[in-house]
Amino acid sequence: MTLLSENEDFQKQLLQLVMDTLPQRVFWKDRNLNYLGCNKLFANDAGLMSPEEIVGKSDFELAWEKFTAEAYRTDDRAVIDEGIARINYEEPQVLEDGTTLWLQTSKIPLRSQTGEIIGVFGSYEDITSRKQAELSLKNLNEELEQRVVQRTSELYQAKEAADSANQAKSEFLANMSHELRTPLNGILGYAQILSRSQTLQGREREGVNIIHQCGAHLLTLINDVLDLSKIEARKLELSPTALHLPALLQSVVEMCRIKAEQKGVDFIYQPNPRLPEGIKADEKRLRQVLINLLGNAIKFTEQGSVTLRVDVLSLSETHASILFEIIDTGIGIAEENLSKLFDAFEQVGDEKKQSEGTGLGLAISQRIVNLMESEIQIKSQFQTGSEFSFIVDLPLSKNWVSSQTLIDGGDRIIGYDGQRCQILVIDDRWENRSVVQNLLEPLGFEILEAEHGQAGLELLQTQQPDLVITDLTMPVMDGFQFLEQVRNREGLKHTKVIVSSASVSQTDRQMALDVGGDDFLAKPVDAPSLFHMISQQLQLTWVHEAPTASASDSATVLTELILPPSTTLAALLKTAETGDLKSLRQKLNTLVDEDLAYRPFVDTVLQLASQFMTEEIEKLLEQYLENDLVPVD
Repeated sequence: MTLLSENEDFQKQLLQLVMDTLPQRVFWKDRNLNYLGCNKLFANDAGLMSPEEIVGKSDFELAWEKFTAEAYRTDDRAVIDEGIARINYEEPQVLEDGTTLWLQTSKIPLRSQTGEIIGVFGSYEDITSRKQAELSLKNLNEELEQRVVQRTSELYQAKEAADSANQAKSEFLANMSHELRTPLNGILGYAQILSRSQTLQGREREGVNIIHQCGAHLLTLINDVLDLSKIEARKLELSPTALHLPALLQSVVEMCRIKAEQKGVDFIYQPNPRLPEGIKADEKRLRQVLINLLGNAIKFTEQGSVTLRVDVLSLSETHASILFEIIDTGIGIAEENLSKLFDAFEQVGDEKKQSEGTGLGLAISQRIVNLMESEIQIKSQFQTGSEFSFIVDLPLSKNWVSSQTLIDGGDRIIGYDGQRCQILVIDDRWENRSVVQNLLEPLGFEILEAEHGQAGLELLQTQQPDLVITDLTMPVMDGFQFLEQVRNREGLKHTKVIVSSASVSQTDRQMALDVGGDDFLAKPVDAPSLFHMISQQLQLTWVHEAPTASASDSATVLTELILPPSTTLAALLKTAETGDLKSLRQKLNTLVDEDLAYRPFVDTVLQLASQFMTEEIEKLLEQYLENDLVPVD
């Protein structure tokens, strides 16, 4: 054997060794598709003992089925004839027992040194396990997709049911709110009318105040339920406006002081002297939070005191950081109940006290304070007392003066400057028309009435009133249709129209304004809000009742008063110096019960007491004593 032939044998052995170590099955054929060689793995698949046995054989002589052999040869022939390689394609192989193997195959033309195609070279690997895994994954994905589709359908149906239930709940709450507000409009309206009367005195006036407080409490409960529905729908929003902070706090203090006094609990108000006057905040919501927290403190305090402390943490040219603290000496809250204190409908503490509310106040208050980018904090010790607090950063405002003046003017409104104005009130309920009529006629307004929009439209065309106040829900022609008619008629389209309705949702408000209303007045009608809107629409200047005499001008009225004996005045002065305004009021009311002639004197002092002006009361009583105008004992 020559050296050349020995080298060729070595190369063949080396090539065969390489082929046998590959993880793939490898083969090569001539142009007639007869095998020239293969590696051991391929020989095993073909049912041969060794690779040498395959030389010269065709696929029909190997271990696979005839149709499989034909498929292999067809692929091989295409590669040889076209001279184009086929790389990594997948093909099935059915075995004698019926099982299927999956192969990933690559075939390339086998060329001579001159480039002539002399056969085909191929390789494949068994990917059955991978295919089975892919098939299992595919089946799993299909199953998951079906489950997702099914679950999505179930969720959609559940959402539809929830939306339907929410819609039904919203409609129910809106309808119930409307139905409850309608009689409340009469109750609160006439309470305000009677409170403006000069003939009511003593217990009668106190009774009217109680009626108003009870009606206002019922209205608060209605508003709490509506606010909760807004919270659930994520529709509760703040509407900041310029306001006078001391006036807001004073109104809250006066309201809560009455409740505290009725229980025999001391009410202490501690404002920081640095409190800013004008701020920008949602007055309604800030008032609501303070009244809720103070009301809770009073409700759960049987003896001791409730304190409202308002402090200024920081003050700049544009903002103020204000700390509100409500501190009581009540029953306190057990530690295990603190975590659920702000949950809706949760009520903790004395079960007897729980029946006095809905359990919504604290949940709503927390949400409102959250909208102010803060949080209500609580410290409590069972049977000792509680402390609620929150800090809010509020913008300062200089525009509060004009808006505050328009609302209250400082004293009771008794009329207005200028020519007499005519106002058309359109409402299908006589009691609603009567409330507006009795609030406005004493001020000098001429009131026209209509039971529905059609009748109102006819009156509007013939009488041409200065202002219209219309309801929304009415027979024949409702408020929306009335507004459309007014705004589309050349001679009427500039008429000023205030919409007053017991449908108070933001949607109803916006619809009323969009269709042509100039302002929206919620029922029950609040007299100051009504006066404020009228002054805005008609550009009126109110005439106010002369202010009650104070210490500074009391000298001019001393001779007009019938004063009690000096010993009584001295006793009143001593009580005033202690700051015990509750005892002072009791003594003053006893004086009137004993002799109605003391009414002017008592009213003067009570007016100062209602504003917590203890220093003014002391000066006034001292002046009465010093002027030697009191009866001899």
